[in-house]
Amino acid sequence: MKAISLILLGLLCNTYVQANSLDSLDLNKARAYQAYVMTFVWPENMTSEDIEYQDIFSHEGIQPLADWSGENDGAATPASSPFEAFTKTLSARTEVLSNKTWTLIFPDTGSSISESFHSAQAEHGYPVMTANVTFTLGRYLESNLHYKHYQFGQPVATVEHQTQDGVMSPIDATTTNNASVYSSNSQVTDLNTAAYSSTDFNVWNGPTQVLPLHFINKTASKKLNYIDHPVIGTLIYFEPLDLEEAIDMVTQASVAQ
Repeated sequence: MKAISLILLGLLCNTYVQANSLDSLDLNKARAYQAYVMTFVWPENMTSEDIEYQDIFSHEGIQPLADWSGENDGAATPASSPFEAFTKTLSARTEVLSNKTWTLIFPDTGSSISESFHSAQAEHGYPVMTANVTFTLGRYLESNLHYKHYQFGQPVATVEHQTQDGVMSPIDATTTNNASVYSSNSQVTDLNTAAYSSTDFNVWNGPTQVLPLHFINKTASKKLNYIDHPVIGTLIYFEPLDLEEAIDMVTQASVAQ
């Protein structure tokens, strides 16, 4: 009962803060939009460019899909979107990773709103893509996108070893088809080998390589924008909203949570 009470209290506090924030809006300065972002991945055979992924040596910040639950309530899959005309074509040639929409209320020019989201697809319980986007209202609507597209190899054995300064640091060992061993320390091969024969290590089933991408897009509303890349493609669209309608939408969504 105590846990349920705390959850209800948290929801009521969030709703109260949201309501106060909306009540304090200057209706002459505030602007509202419905933002749509669709992200998809191109097949490997559709590009001749050599894209290099980075080996992952730290697992910090990499969350399993279960930990994302409840963190993206502001993002929803739209019932209808400006991308519908492209969906059939894209689905036939690409794999859609995410299709999200947010109701954005900017208090004034220069205001920013940040959101995070991830792919619907997952491997070993981890999303194949995670992303953060910051929307900023200026002369144009700006989208600042950060993607992390992951690749998954064989499980990684992780142990800790003591460095010369006495600090414990992790060792990652990845076995690949060519029996290569990757490590942030080129002199710990023996330790990595020992890690595999030891029973005192954890098996990492998460991603082993990552492709970080950063895009900035500026556009007016009601214009379809495409951000091109050999691996990740993005469609962005902003629909202007009546401010009172947007406030009602945000309030109802907050109460529904």
